[in-house]
Amino acid sequence: MQISIDASRRDISPAVDWVSGLIGSLVDKRVSGFTAQEHKNPLLTAHFQENFALEFALARARKYNKSTGRLPKGPEFDRLYGFLIPAHRIHGALPAATRVPFEGRLRDAVNGMHGARPFAYEIAIATHLMQKGWDVDFVDYAGLAQFDLLARKGPVEVEVECKTTSHDTGRKAHRQEVNRLCDLVLPTTQQLADEAGCHFVKVVLSNRLEKSELRLSQIADQIREAIARKATWADDDVRVDYFHEHLQSWPDPTQDPAARDFFEAKLGVRNSNILFHGRPGHAVVALSVSSAKPDSVIDAMADEAKAAAKQCSGTRPALVALNLVDGASRPELETLLKTPNGLHAITHAVFKNETRLHVDSVAFTIPQTVQEYDLGATRLSGQVVVLNNPSPKFICEEIRTIFR
Repeated sequence: MQISIDASRRDISPAVDWVSGLIGSLVDKRVSGFTAQEHKNPLLTAHFQENFALEFALARARKYNKSTGRLPKGPEFDRLYGFLIPAHRIHGALPAATRVPFEGRLRDAVNGMHGARPFAYEIAIATHLMQKGWDVDFVDYAGLAQFDLLARKGPVEVEVECKTTSHDTGRKAHRQEVNRLCDLVLPTTQQLADEAGCHFVKVVLSNRLEKSELRLSQIADQIREAIARKATWADDDVRVDYFHEHLQSWPDPTQDPAARDFFEAKLGVRNSNILFHGRPGHAVVALSVSSAKPDSVIDAMADEAKAAAKQCSGTRPALVALNLVDGASRPELETLLKTPNGLHAITHAVFKNETRLHVDSVAFTIPQTVQEYDLGATRLSGQVVVLNNPSPKFICEEIRTIFR
């Protein structure tokens, strides 16, 4: 299969109508649920907006279209349309037997823990392959294989497995438990937000953030105590530091990409779970949760890469594409792409086992952003680093041209 990768504004409406017919009401319902949770706990806003950006954009586009008869413009919606248009075209080009599971995968994505983002990544990789002249079959949906895509160019066949992996997987403090903890301290952060300025709460665990409600409640009590003392509260398992700065302005954590770097510098943390609560222009509460022990992010990502390799048949050259998302700011993700040690450790874990030598390359990507060109044209683009197997089972020069 090949589709046209060029699109104009007139292609947006049919794609939005198509996806609305399949999952529109499901998306509206889920986003409404997220919004209700945000009203109850504003600390969740950044988490939802980061992890379910496509769902929020689709719900907003549908609402705007219903009230105005037009579809909205802007980078948020360009990312949505950049996913919907190729997905719509791919759906139309699929054999009938594959179309139904494709639709089911889209519905499952909307209701899943990670939302539509992994599905959108698969569409993005398939679209990129087509742009580079490959014919692409969605063999997983056809029930023909366990890997995602089979790419063909002349006599060459390449298996492609796409994975969206989160830094959260290898963390001592998982985002789910951090959100539960923040629910417990919400009354305290709401009270803090009544006082103008920036409030900083830094929670450092001696080891892992436990899942039990009892332990989370105990930590919440310790946070409240530190804030009440306006000082530090510590025992053998957790340390809580609270301080307040009477700043007149600060980056908006819901709008400004530089906000995370600003608050991490103030808190003295890097790559930490940070949640925000505040009143625009009046006060903000930044609460970070991290562990004194190092996270095992590289090991977790290596496990994801090895699992992806296992999905492939082993009878053809294979490409594993890993999209590195959330748990870190964009500058940190870009730094990871440019720093060889971690990425080489991940690929070494894949290539060192003889049963995975069919994997020719591992491509590390970060989420795409909207790039603007002359005459109002836009394109979704993201950085990529590809590391090649020095001793692949199959010699395939073509596979190494995919991301050139």
